[in-house]
Amino acid sequence: MRKAIYSSLLMLFGLFIFTTHVDAQTGETTILFQPEVTIEQKHEFLNQNQLNIVYEIPEVNLITVNMDETQIMKLAEHPFIEAINQATSIEKPEVTKIQPIPFQPTQRLQALMSSISLLWDYQWDMKQVTSDGQSYSLHTPTTNTVIGIIDSGIDPSHPDLEQSLVAGSKNLVPAGGYNGTEPDELGSPDDIGDKLGHGTGVAGQITANGMLKGAAPGIGIKAYRVFGTKSAKTNWVIKAIVEAANDDVDVINLSLGEYMLVSGKYSNNTNDSAEYNAYKRAVDYAYEKGSVIVAAVGNDGIDISDKQQMIDVLNSKLKDMSVVKGKVLDMPGHLKNVVAVGSTGPTKELSLFSNYDKSFLNVLAPGGDFRYLYEYGQDQWTEEGWFEKELILTTSLEGGYNYDVGTSYAAPKVSAAVGLIIDKYGWRDNPKQVMKHLKKHSTYERDLTEKYPHLNLVQLLTP
Repeated sequence: MRKAIYSSLLMLFGLFIFTTHVDAQTGETTILFQPEVTIEQKHEFLNQNQLNIVYEIPEVNLITVNMDETQIMKLAEHPFIEAINQATSIEKPEVTKIQPIPFQPTQRLQALMSSISLLWDYQWDMKQVTSDGQSYSLHTPTTNTVIGIIDSGIDPSHPDLEQSLVAGSKNLVPAGGYNGTEPDELGSPDDIGDKLGHGTGVAGQITANGMLKGAAPGIGIKAYRVFGTKSAKTNWVIKAIVEAANDDVDVINLSLGEYMLVSGKYSNNTNDSAEYNAYKRAVDYAYEKGSVIVAAVGNDGIDISDKQQMIDVLNSKLKDMSVVKGKVLDMPGHLKNVVAVGSTGPTKELSLFSNYDKSFLNVLAPGGDFRYLYEYGQDQWTEEGWFEKELILTTSLEGGYNYDVGTSYAAPKVSAAVGLIIDKYGWRDNPKQVMKHLKKHSTYERDLTEKYPHLNLVQLLTP
């Protein structure tokens, strides 16, 4: 019943979903070398097989090259190679735009002079996690603590965000963009401008400090851009994790994800094991360097522990092949050293769209819901303003604000909470301690049917 309800809502509302697919058309192939393989051995391997590097992440011993399926099968058993498969991608997020709210400059000035934002009455989600603003008086964060946002970039001139954006943001989208189809992408490392609006919306949930209030107003943020106007290569995301860790960011937010076939095979006899193992290496690399990684789970409303549901949802998104057999994971949230975040709505119930599994999810936070939409129908839901009571209001491009929904807006609230814990208690470079504190001081909503830990900033910030 749960899945049927969600499927009907998708027809009414353009909820974005992050998925995975294989780039069979491009010939791009991911090769993950064994950890002990040296630079000299890699170069020898490339020369012998007449291969040129398209993309490289030295820290995890991964490269991308161009080759066909015959070459992949030929090299699969090479002793230097841990895993090899056709490169995977993450579809771009579609940002919802429901009745943007315009404001005049004088109102912005009033917001800066106010302890609570002028949009506070529209922020039911922030009222929940901050106990109606109480947490703001418990600790004022500084930009010395930094959250890296791996996403579509940030609007650096947004008045609610500009004071939080610290130096050092990076663009990971190479020249030409996705499969060479984005001529405006020049590969400039400092081009972090958001072309989609998703990253700007995620940033607002963390640090907005103006008309809107984030969970940690004023905390430092850096953008690691992996989307242009189209999809992103999975390896760009893995590279961004490594870069953020190298930059010593305290928290890494991933409001994105994909379903990966980590064992077994597709109908073309490959799987996603190269990217999966590279993700593991990158996450462990960041953890060892002291970063806490927070990731959103999928927006398909499925039980992650149900193997067949996971195979079915991946099959529904594949273009050129199907899963023959194997194990599918919701990545990167499924990894050991990642805080996996699901979504709740205004009733504090698990959102209809949020993936779920008690043994998998670390914490829930408000990301919106569709229960009112389902109850009232789209016309009444829109005309009578019910959308305001269950969607998430956040920052958007050109200094504006939009309503949106998804686990993407739950994860940054948790990233903000992690940043506040680090900033208040001085637990920099101690992800184990931070994650333990988050787990211990989250709230269990015992009046609800499904018992999950919920984000509560007052409890996290009260000694």
